[in-house]
Amino acid sequence: MNIKAEVFNKYLEEKKIEAFQVEEVADDAQNTVVYRSHIVVEGQQLPTLVLLDDSVFSMIRVQISPKALTEENELKVLRMASEQNMKYKPFKMYFDQTGALILDVCLLTPGKEEKDFSELGDEIYGMFDVLIKFLEENYRSWMKEIW
Repeated sequence: MNIKAEVFNKYLEEKKIEAFQVEEVADDAQNTVVYRSHIVVEGQQLPTLVLLDDSVFSMIRVQISPKALTEENELKVLRMASEQNMKYKPFKMYFDQTGALILDVCLLTPGKEEKDFSELGDEIYGMFDVLIKFLEENYRSWMKEIW
């Protein structure tokens, strides 16, 4: 397990947070560890990942809507995602290969030793606070564009 994941595991244990299923990615050059959970917005459970690896980056990824991109709405939702990407610095929206609308948050988390990541848990959870507020403010309007 990579050092960031070890530090984050300790944080979760200390704070008694049990919202994640943890999975180490086998044979991964970056030693990626995936933390799976969900965020509830407008009564919908949005699949959420925290991705920690040996790179200088850490990622929070939320699946906003599966199969959101269709032939009928393609231009409209691509414009919507582009407009969101221009407005909000920490969040980037895109569509994956299946047409699901994904929101990524990339955190710069450089370091090599445990002490370098002493604030990692608080940084991730701080970003969750910002992310949840952003989702609550925008989710309904995105769904109107998608459906």
